[in-house]
Amino acid sequence: MRTPWPPPFRPHEVIFGGFLLVTAARLLAAGGSGGLCLAFVGMAMGIVVMAKTATRWPSTTMSRLRLALFPVLVNVVYWQLAPVVAHLGSNNWDAALLRADRRVLTDTPAVLLGAWTTPPLTDFLSGCYMLFFPGVLAAFFIALRRPEPGGARLFDGLISLYGLGFLGYTLIPAAGPHLAMPEAFPTVLTGGWLTRTNAALVASGSNQVDVFPSLHTAITVFLMGSLWPRHRRVFLALLIPAAGLGVATLYLRYHYAVDLVAGLLLAAAALALTRNPRLP
Repeated sequence: MRTPWPPPFRPHEVIFGGFLLVTAARLLAAGGSGGLCLAFVGMAMGIVVMAKTATRWPSTTMSRLRLALFPVLVNVVYWQLAPVVAHLGSNNWDAALLRADRRVLTDTPAVLLGAWTTPPLTDFLSGCYMLFFPGVLAAFFIALRRPEPGGARLFDGLISLYGLGFLGYTLIPAAGPHLAMPEAFPTVLTGGWLTRTNAALVASGSNQVDVFPSLHTAITVFLMGSLWPRHRRVFLALLIPAAGLGVATLYLRYHYAVDLVAGLLLAAAALALTRNPRLP
């Protein structure tokens, strides 16, 4: 009988919990908010307690509760990242990310794609971009419905991506081309209700440090890669909107190309992790 790695924790618990403790230590070293520091330590301890409790009294209900803790933590932590960055005194990295794009390309793709903007294309790509949110919710629901072993493996990749992505946000905080360099876009993106709805969601739902790496890219590629082995028809049905979502991150001026490269590397690592035969 295989045992969890490392007992009694799963990889996503180690990675996300590690992010919380590393962030708490960084806040403490920077003389930042004691309240935030304690909150991050408390959330890490909550992961430990839930894992040990579920291991001590195994059941489907406990497995579900163990997984269900993480969608809550992801949302709570996401909205604390801007205050964390402020307390850490981290510099803004938009200029550095732009320079990285320009070293390989003539400019960042958000600018290069400006000549191709049309209202119908903006509507289509805005719709693709918004599909990310129901896609993640569907993944959470599927994992909670069948927590062992498929759901736990899905969370091993998905929550690990959030933990590593959030770490990236605190180490390399950036706002994205649409906020950092609006003067580079003489043409305003226009479209119908899809464009307006997506723009409103991004304006109200971003913490403005969530650029590097692109978790929209990392999570979408990871979920698509998870579908490929056993759900080819679903994979093919989602292929065009998933590809459109990747293009949308650049076209809609939210990300630099280097953000997507980092997201792709993280997705590859997460897929390799979830296919490790040592995992239960």
